[in-house]
This record gives sequence, C-alpha cells and structure tokens, in this order.
Amino acid sequence: MTTLLLIGCGHSGNGFTIEGEFDGMKSGELFIYSPYNPNATIDTLKIADSRFEYRGEVYDTIPYILLFPNAVEQVVFVSPGKTIEYSAATNDLKNYKVEGSEENELMMQFRKDISEVKESDVPNVAKQYILDNPQSAVALYLFDKFFLQNSNPNFADVKQLISVLRSYNSTSVLLYSADAMLDNAGALTEGKKLKNIELTNTKKVKRKLWNETDNTDYTVVMFWASWQRNSYDLMYKFRNFQKEYGEIVRFVAISLDSQRYRWEDIVRRDSLIIEHYCDGLAWSSPIVNELALEAIPTYLLVDKKHNITYKSDDLEKIKEKLKKQLH
Repeated sequence: MTTLLLIGCGHSGNGFTIEGEFDGMKSGELFIYSPYNPNATIDTLKIADSRFEYRGEVYDTIPYILLFPNAVEQVVFVSPGKTIEYSAATNDLKNYKVEGSEENELMMQFRKDISEVKESDVPNVAKQYILDNPQSAVALYLFDKFFLQNSNPNFADVKQLISVLRSYNSTSVLLYSADAMLDNAGALTEGKKLKNIELTNTKKVKRKLWNETDNTDYTVVMFWASWQRNSYDLMYKFRNFQKEYGEIVRFVAISLDSQRYRWEDIVRRDSLIIEHYCDGLAWSSPIVNELALEAIPTYLLVDKKHNITYKSDDLEKIKEKLKKQLH
C-alpha cells in the first residue's frame, strides 16, 4: 500500500512548513491553497525524488486545501508555529489521516462520522459538531461548507449557528458575511430584480451591472472562480454557450477569485464577447453580501427588465430555459 506522509517542521512566529513524501512515487505534483487566507496563492507542490516541501505564513488556525490531479480535495488545518502529520494511501485518498492538533483530530472524527450516515443527514451531523465545538476552527469551516455554501440553506439553522459561533469568533469575516446573507436572503430568488451591483473589469475599471446601453432581451450571468477544480470546463462551456447565443443574449462572468493574475490568465484568452469582472476579494466581496450568493457556480437568466427568470447551478438547465423563452 502506497502512503503519503506529510510532516510539518517546528516553527516560531507565524510560519509553517509542510514536508511530504510519497512512497513509490518519484515525481508528480498536487496543489495547495486556502480560501480563508487573503494572502495565500494557489501553489503547485512539485514532487521530486518522492518528496516535496511547502512553506507558508498564517496568523490564526485556518484550513488549507490539498487538491490532487484526480480532483480529490482534502482539508488540513494549520496554525502559526505548529506542526502536522498527514498520511494517506494513494489508492484510498478519502481515508487520509491528519494528526498533531485538536482541530485536525476533530475533523478526522467528523469525516468518520459522516461516512456512516446518509448524505442527506450530513448537514445535521455538521450542525451538531458546530454546536458542540463552537470555539474550534473546524466549526467555522463546517458552517461555511455545509450552510453558507448550501444552494438552499436553512436560514433558521444559519441564524442559530451565527449566534453560537459569534460568542467565540467576534471578529470573524465569515460571520459578517453570514449576517449579510440573512439580511439579503432571497436577493437571487426567481422573480426578483437583480440588483445593480458594482463590478470591476479586466482593466480594473468599475461599472454598474446595468446601464443605458444594456438593452438585450436576456442576460446570462455566471458566478465562478478559477480556483474551482473544474473552472476550465466551466469557462469552456460558457464560451460555447456565448458562441451560440451571443448575438441576441448578453453574457456576464463574475469571478470570486482572490488572485486576479490567475483569473486574467484564463479570461485573456477569450476572443468572444463575454463581459468578465473580478474585484479580487473572493468571498469577502461586497457582491457576495449584496446578493447573498451562497455557492459557485451559480447561473442566472435575467430578462430585459432585470428580473431573474431562472436560477441554477447547471448551465444546461439555463440553456433549456432560454430556448423556451426565446421561442
């Protein structure tokens, strides 16, 4: 059985190191990033002679995500000056182990518990973990993953969990975003007008979503990010959609990237007339709060009066709805 082993070295201050070794794998690569660290980039971990090393800096305990070439994602909690030990069989990445901190041990127990329940019951397990461990970084991570990023959140649960978590995380940006989500709940509901949000284009010029020149009968809006594991596929399909309907439909792509250079690297290849926007603030963007955006990708079909006629996380369903409305 081939095993991956990561061992973090001891540190002082805010630095941390992850050193990894793949038994039986001489070379390769995987990726690492943290959606919760505004200064973090999506980095490539190069494997040479079965080993790699990653160094970073954090100011609090936060999760980092390991992304493998086969699209498997794993969460590891890092802390200033802390060490971790990670191990996984390469033919069974789902059952990886992370030891060396209470957060990682708690997360391992959570993963074990949800492996024994139906998928529909996972949010209930996550809720109980949050209520039992509100002081933990794991609680914030589970709150974000299973409640804030839920396309159909239970707002009563969200409100209850915010109240519990705030006692231990009074300065959390995530909780402020959750408050805004409650305040703007329903902003992306079908039948409501899509707000005239402020956007930033590739030249860092700001403009409103709607102005006098936007007179097409329909607009398709996509919310996405280049750090999504299927981002290239999302953009490829969106480009093809635009190629088919671009003469009669306006296409707008709004990215939640934190690193504009990665986003620009993808969209600069566009020869089609797609309007690309990104303010570089990711989930801290005012757009997220103003629209109560809960997950990506999210697609909106909007009519000439700026009413949302259809919302989905599936572009094919948007296409089907557009075809019916055009005919």
